[in-house]
Amino acid sequence: MSKKKKQPYKSRYQKTQSNKSRQIAIGVMVAGLVLAAAAVFLLMSNRSGAGNVADTGSIPDQLAMATLSGVKRDGSKPIQGKPAPNFGFRYPDGKMFTLADFKGQPVIVNFWATWCPPCRREMPGLVKAYETHKDNGLMIIEVDVGESPEQVAPFVAQYNMTMPVALDQRQEVTRLYRTDSFPTSFFIDKDGVIQARWVGYLPEDQLALNLEKIMPATAQ
Repeated sequence: MSKKKKQPYKSRYQKTQSNKSRQIAIGVMVAGLVLAAAAVFLLMSNRSGAGNVADTGSIPDQLAMATLSGVKRDGSKPIQGKPAPNFGFRYPDGKMFTLADFKGQPVIVNFWATWCPPCRREMPGLVKAYETHKDNGLMIIEVDVGESPEQVAPFVAQYNMTMPVALDQRQEVTRLYRTDSFPTSFFIDKDGVIQARWVGYLPEDQLALNLEKIMPATAQ
């Protein structure tokens, strides 16, 4: 019959020290995990700040997310007679366009919001202008300021907006264009130069006059 091996004797002091060492080791491991988790959180928070690619996962297919991430900019200001500041808009499928992509075409950049009565009032005229002149190269980029997809999608459907609609939820592009009144429209010629800036409701007759500045041969 084999005898059970006796465990080495440990005094109460040795046992206490061993338990303390084990507790310290566990404490160090827990502290390390907490610090690692905090580092990951800070890294992810920094990545989600302004200037990074916006999350487009929750945006309906017909809407894009306005962004400055990955967009080549020359530091220009939104001043008449100067190049229009470049910005981008990214669709949920990953496709991205920038204002610079439309160089060679006349462009209107319109800043608006669904809660804005004059924006609602002028939208049919902008939709009409786009449908009338898009075959002649006119591009209209509708930049909604600070609203959610759920707020914007019904508006887009109601007004049958077939031009690009970009959600500027972080208001990066709005700040870039120094715009704080809505609606505001920028008229940009084929060379990418701002030829007119219009703040407030844009009547169709004034829209036609401003179009003449960026596409004189076809604005009538």
